[in-house]
Amino acid sequence: MKLSVFILLFCTSFCMAVIPLPNAPSWTSNDNDYSTGGALYDITMDGWIDYCTGNGNDMAMNTNAIYVNQNGILESSASWRSNEAGYFSHIYIGDVDNDGVPDMAVAYLGFGAANQGPTSIYRNTGNGLDQDAWWTSADQYNSFDCAFGDVDLDGDLDLAVAAGDAYSGLESPTRIYRNNSGIMETTPYWTSTDSSPGDACRWVDLDNDGYLDLVVGYRHKLAAFTNIGGTLEQTASWSTAEPGWILRIAVGDYNNDGYKDIAVASNGQLGGDESQIEVYKNDNGVLQTPPEYVMLTSTSYCSCVEWGDANNDGWLDLAAGGWWEPVVVFENINGTINTTPAWSWSGGSGLVCETVMWGDVRNHALNAVDEYKSGDGPRQLFNLTRHPIQELQQVMVDDSILQFTDFIYDPLTGWVSLANAPPSGSDNIKITYTYTQYPDLGVVNWNASNGNYLFSNTTGIKEYEIVRHEAALRLDVFPNPFSKLTNIKFQVPSSKNQVTMRIYDVTGRMVKDLLLPNAYSMLPTVLSWSGTDDKGQKLPSGVYIIELDTGKQIARKKVVITR
Repeated sequence: MKLSVFILLFCTSFCMAVIPLPNAPSWTSNDNDYSTGGALYDITMDGWIDYCTGNGNDMAMNTNAIYVNQNGILESSASWRSNEAGYFSHIYIGDVDNDGVPDMAVAYLGFGAANQGPTSIYRNTGNGLDQDAWWTSADQYNSFDCAFGDVDLDGDLDLAVAAGDAYSGLESPTRIYRNNSGIMETTPYWTSTDSSPGDACRWVDLDNDGYLDLVVGYRHKLAAFTNIGGTLEQTASWSTAEPGWILRIAVGDYNNDGYKDIAVASNGQLGGDESQIEVYKNDNGVLQTPPEYVMLTSTSYCSCVEWGDANNDGWLDLAAGGWWEPVVVFENINGTINTTPAWSWSGGSGLVCETVMWGDVRNHALNAVDEYKSGDGPRQLFNLTRHPIQELQQVMVDDSILQFTDFIYDPLTGWVSLANAPPSGSDNIKITYTYTQYPDLGVVNWNASNGNYLFSNTTGIKEYEIVRHEAALRLDVFPNPFSKLTNIKFQVPSSKNQVTMRIYDVTGRMVKDLLLPNAYSMLPTVLSWSGTDDKGQKLPSGVYIIELDTGKQIARKKVVITR
């Protein structure tokens, strides 16, 4: 029986759960951190997404952490720790230096004017993050959130930071640090005129004009700064009076009308504020007020929110949570959000939720897709239908593969920005990426005594091994860098197509075809490569890309030759 038919029959019989999550955590970390920021992404580049956290908050000097995913199982104690300890808060993942591997930005919260710090970026060397910060801002302040975006559409990631301290009333403008071809400026090139303490920020093309706008959450205000032709206005042209204190923002098109909507978590801790989850509908480029949906109005401390299609029905569901309150998921039924949670879990006093996030930790329901876009002349920014993205394999324009320096993307909200406008054409841009049909739910917990959590999606458990083998495309290189010889370890799913492994230089020129046989078992295989081209000549020192292609999926790994 073909895999697709098997899954269809299985889901017809068993996939009836509204939100297919278990009634207890599937994984709990053992470390004692005041965890705040969270992201699920493949930092180690081994084909499995890792559990990343920013730690400290305003409570203790903690180090940031990554729980490495070992073949679908998260380690219970983080094997990666930053050398720096601090009062860190939310994090954001993105490829800052356009080398094809993800880096991690971390905001610094602290408390009051006497306890401020810089925003930091930890660089990925190809096998994981450096333990020392690669970049820190020259200015120091209190900040709860940061987000990568390409404000000037030059094909590299700029960094927005929401700053200020609402607890102590410290004002500080929102900032943007510009990226110049992988070199981050240490001082802001843009600041908002509004210095109200901000605690949340996200990039999103609200009006579909091909430029990323910046949405910022404050106490008693949600604001959108419009990007006009690559220049971001300093005074927000859209804002709404908020009854609460906005701690988190999530971007997603809940009604599939082609315009990204905004969900926020509004907190009531500071007094006189309302705690609730709100969804602002984007009507043809304009966020509508009042909110289209308001949920969890009986709570006190809503703190986090994120979109994800938990049941693979094509409509984004909404996860949310609060401090000392349950984590919940609201089901999206054909574009209408049910304001009563379809799933919830209460951790009691042991759960102080700071981040909710979606991703497929077990690789049990991955789907690789080719999404086509049409160039129209000036447009460089393109939104993807699905997000979060588990992995982006490649971008092609007119059948030519773009190099990493030619584009950038956001795995969380699902946009791709090209450094140069592609030619006009019909479906002449092909973006190949992987998303999960049934994501797991990660919950980052501030309570240092109880650990962070993961709730594994229960759909697909019975066909887990079959689906896992279909998705288990893995590629690793060691040693890396190398001078005389390196080993290429790979694992491919069952495939009737020819499996190819080719090596390219940074210009995209193929230098080596390893000429694999037609069939491989699904067990890991190791080949050795001496750093020579197809003519047997030694290649010069430099960066090369190994590409493994099964006909359905593509994996790439950067390798460095040192002579």
